[in-house]
Amino acid sequence: MEEFQIWQIWSSNRIGSGLIGIGTILGVWLAMRIALNTRNNPETNLLTKIISSAFGLVVLAFAWVNTTTIANTWIAASRSLSELKASGAEISSTADGYIEYVGTTDAVTSPLPLAIAFIVVSGLIILGQIWLPKQN
Repeated sequence: MEEFQIWQIWSSNRIGSGLIGIGTILGVWLAMRIALNTRNNPETNLLTKIISSAFGLVVLAFAWVNTTTIANTWIAASRSLSELKASGAEISSTADGYIEYVGTTDAVTSPLPLAIAFIVVSGLIILGQIWLPKQN
């Protein structure tokens, strides 16, 4: 495989990553809306709170998987460029810089710290809206 092909695949994957990101944001927004509606509805009972919480946690689990997948697309490109260089092929200075920027060629099983912070804070907002007592 040539460097140009690796960049083409990486670029195509970035489109998918963008769509995954948009879907994740929309899912988290919906979970927050459901949490707010659960909090504000005077007819909310324990079952409603449990179901709303479960939905929010499922959305956050999807966010975890999605952000891990996005990180691994960057790592896969870095690995492919590293393997191309190791095979004796000449790669561009941009490719060298990219390999250095990504910093690893080993797949990850969890998102980057910023994505984890987003998921944790979103979870606190969702569960806080549902379970924390209302202040009058």
